[in-house]
Amino acid sequence: MKLKESIKYLPAAVFSLFIAVFAVLFFVLPKSDFSELEKRKLAEFPELSLTTLADGSFQKSLDTYLSDHMPARNFFVGLDAAYDLASGRNGENGIYLGSDNYLFPKPSEQSELLDKNAGFIKEYADLSDCPVYATLIPSSGFVNADKLPLLHAQYRDDELISGFTKKLGDNVTFIDVVKTLQEKADSEHLYYRTDHHWTALGAYECYRALGDKMGYKPLEKDSFSVETHDGFYGTSYAKAALWTLAPDSLELWSDKSMTPGSVSVEIADGKDKKTSDSYFFPDQLQNDDKYPVYLDGNHALETITNSQATGGTLVVVKDSYAHTIVPFLSRHYKKIIMADLRYYKNDISAITEKENAEGVLILYSLDNMSTDNNLANLF
Repeated sequence: MKLKESIKYLPAAVFSLFIAVFAVLFFVLPKSDFSELEKRKLAEFPELSLTTLADGSFQKSLDTYLSDHMPARNFFVGLDAAYDLASGRNGENGIYLGSDNYLFPKPSEQSELLDKNAGFIKEYADLSDCPVYATLIPSSGFVNADKLPLLHAQYRDDELISGFTKKLGDNVTFIDVVKTLQEKADSEHLYYRTDHHWTALGAYECYRALGDKMGYKPLEKDSFSVETHDGFYGTSYAKAALWTLAPDSLELWSDKSMTPGSVSVEIADGKDKKTSDSYFFPDQLQNDDKYPVYLDGNHALETITNSQATGGTLVVVKDSYAHTIVPFLSRHYKKIIMADLRYYKNDISAITEKENAEGVLILYSLDNMSTDNNLANLF
């Protein structure tokens, strides 16, 4: 009888022991300020004051802090993601798991920002004396539709891009690369499996497609040597928390005909400046996020010069997709100036006039064009 009486308290005892052990581990184990797997900064201990106690912000921030620093957090986050997948909730974290271990961010939707940004580009082009080119990069989920899971939201990239194009007016030369990428996707690896970005090969195919309208003759694939680096996990992997998936490889394509010292990269973020003699920054391969190996990631302004190129100056207004394609474009322009409007707040026309630019290329992914509120900074 006593044994039966004791057994009924066993679940409560186990649960209490579990809580006690984790409470001890929480205080004993060292705290990290960054999650390598989730690629984000973890919460700091919140400020305690009468104000934060009264308005409830301390308790809310404390909950976030405790969650971010829970012992064995990575295990439980991964377990939760695996449970969602097994229980039929693929895409619960905003990322679908498709065939061949592809991870797909959920699709973009029509947004007011997409229409507004088309209007900003039209207005800029109407006022500009410099030819304006634009392209939108479709999502991996649209291009690799055959790899999507059975149940998923509809990817309408072609419709959204078509509607966007119609609002640009006659002074913008829009270059549609959707069909090009779709046709190549059957035989080529154009997007990373664990990241939303395109691969170097995807950027190369876009570079080829832009050539006809922008007036340069693209180099053939055999003009490049390819250096491969393994172990790349992207942002989709960090959001999906499916930790058992295999990593991607990054490829660095180098023009075989380039002579040492012919390329110069100057990076400006306010008063801070940085220079390099390469499109690639190998130190970034040691970091958790390896994608900035291409042109060192996001900066306000980057100037790339190539003494062997025969063209003039091209201004590229861009998101991070441009980092992979600009090294290809640089084979044809003596100078390329990349401006990221999230950080660069001056007039783009001032750059084109000062540099006597022969063109402006606005290159964004559809996802970013649908959510970016900085295109008003074009002028």
